[in-house]
Amino acid sequence: MMPESRTPVTTGQTAHPTKGGKMALGAFIFISVTGDHTRSVHTTIQRIAGVKAVYTVTGAYDIIVQVETETFQGLGELILSKIRAIDGVNQTVTCLILS
Repeated sequence: MMPESRTPVTTGQTAHPTKGGKMALGAFIFISVTGDHTRSVHTTIQRIAGVKAVYTVTGAYDIIVQVETETFQGLGELILSKIRAIDGVNQTVTCLILS
């Protein structure tokens, strides 16, 4: 029998402890905003738990958000129930942080 590994093993997610000692899942969310809602969307997103940074950018997307949650379910809820529910959010693309 092989000895049990004490190092966390992850599959496609960031592995670093949160304050509670659990492993965190990090992601960048690229957001397209409709009309002139960029400032209001930026301000609203800053207030959401799990959001680590919010950037207004140029290019194909209007805003890039760095988030951290403990589970995929938490990430899904953050995106679907909180970010996509904001007035002016047109589209999101999520990229998981691997390293």
